[in-house]
Amino acid sequence: MPHRPRHSGFSLLELIISIGVISLLLLMLLPTLSRARDIGCRAVCANNLRQMNVGWQGYVQDNKDFFPQARSLPDWHYGGVEFTSGTREPVLAGARPINRYLTNDVRGRADAIAGLFRCPSDAGIFERGAAVRGRPGRSVLADSATCFETYGNSYRANPMILDSTAAGIDSHHRPLALHEVHVDTSRLLVTGDPAWYYAALAPGSGLEASWHTSPDSGHMLAVDGSIRFIDFAMRDASEFTLRPRPGTPGGERR
Repeated sequence: MPHRPRHSGFSLLELIISIGVISLLLLMLLPTLSRARDIGCRAVCANNLRQMNVGWQGYVQDNKDFFPQARSLPDWHYGGVEFTSGTREPVLAGARPINRYLTNDVRGRADAIAGLFRCPSDAGIFERGAAVRGRPGRSVLADSATCFETYGNSYRANPMILDSTAAGIDSHHRPLALHEVHVDTSRLLVTGDPAWYYAALAPGSGLEASWHTSPDSGHMLAVDGSIRFIDFAMRDASEFTLRPRPGTPGGERR
């Protein structure tokens, strides 16, 4: 009988089994890859705040220990970028108080310094509970933009150190000085991922900015320059505070 050559390759059953095994492996690997990505984004975010601290410290030291005050949107415009009209390239905004201390003291290209104000996980601000499978919902900002695209800054500053009236100290709407801080400076938040705002200062707003997989969590830069990852919704506020003085109105959630 003539010899019939064997056909090489997969049978349909073998192909189906192979696809099933590969799919199962991918399902097992995806959570690990997602965690690795989030860890990487957290590292970049923490480093952004670490270098941004140079600008905060430089401003305070050069202005008789007073914190900066922006003319508009001080929570966001203490530093950050503006976008060129043609290409929308981010460039450091000259009028924002801490920026010139970054260009003087932080090594790197101007575009790299501008990138310090962008959290890699910035997903904007969204309705509370809109997250699906660990991913944030649609941003409520215009055109579903990120905070960086909207404000030129992903990191929201504590209004109680930028506005004496918000801090309950007086009615002059002036920035505070370091000597007016009567709490542990390692606990007093200067700026951070805006999850802190919706978890601790405006918990009834119906909004959130949970960017780093953990709900209501994010990085904070403290007055002493330390950086920590915080669950801002916790009832035990030993890790952070928004109030520069004990007993003044507002502050952390109670």
